[in-house]
Amino acid sequence: MNRKMNRKQYRRYHSPVITAERERIEKQLSALTPLTSEMRRFLSFEGFAELYLRMRDLYPTQLEAYERLEDFHITLTGRRRYSEFSSFRRVLNRMMQAMK
Repeated sequence: MNRKMNRKQYRRYHSPVITAERERIEKQLSALTPLTSEMRRFLSFEGFAELYLRMRDLYPTQLEAYERLEDFHITLTGRRRYSEFSSFRRVLNRMMQAMK
């Protein structure tokens, strides 16, 4: 979207206060460490589901495998990916149906 700014808009977005804040935020963002490809994959639905499908036979119950993945997700992001196992299963079932 490349639209022209009027003078009032130009002055606002090029004011010293706005420019300094924009530069401060961009500096913070530039300092962030990029995620590894493994982390990006795990954080995607496909990666999470793939790991679940691999892990579900390695634990006594499917719920335990799912909760272990959620533990790793919480460690990385500070929150659960899904509120509960049943919501994850609904999304997983929809994905599996779409693949058929």
